[in-house]
Amino acid sequence: MREYAMYCADCHEYTDLGAFVEKEGHFEGEYSLLHNRRANHNEWLCRFLIRHAGHTLRMTENRTEAYAELLRSAARFLESDIDEMVEMQLERRRLRDHELAAERGLGQLQLHVLRSLIAQEAEAIAREPTDNAAKGQFLLGKEEGLKQALRLLDDLLAKTNLLYK
Repeated sequence: MREYAMYCADCHEYTDLGAFVEKEGHFEGEYSLLHNRRANHNEWLCRFLIRHAGHTLRMTENRTEAYAELLRSAARFLESDIDEMVEMQLERRRLRDHELAAERGLGQLQLHVLRSLIAQEAEAIAREPTDNAAKGQFLLGKEEGLKQALRLLDDLLAKTNLLYK
């Protein structure tokens, strides 16, 4: 697997980019020994680029002599902050997942409320007295339409329950 490092010749500092994740369009990012994982975002690279704007930057591929020399001799960009940054990214992901779960739960609640309202309306129509056959046919059609909507909602609720678990 090809991995990369970005090196600033002016400051003799580098940041480990890791491999490029083609399907997501970003580098894996710095590696945290504490968390035993890559940052999996480009924030570190962006900070590196901002800090070294106007400097001579060089991207180096692993498995080369230049890469090995870079790791031996250059300072790692904000090395003491890598674990904290990965921790912040993990917390952001947890918060995003929690918000997504809350939104899904709210959507499920809305579907259940809608189902309840449609069921109540169908029951009210079923109990409504009819004066003539035309009104009876009309109410019967309306009730059947609401029952079909209930069936569709039940199918949707079943499918979304499977997806969200």
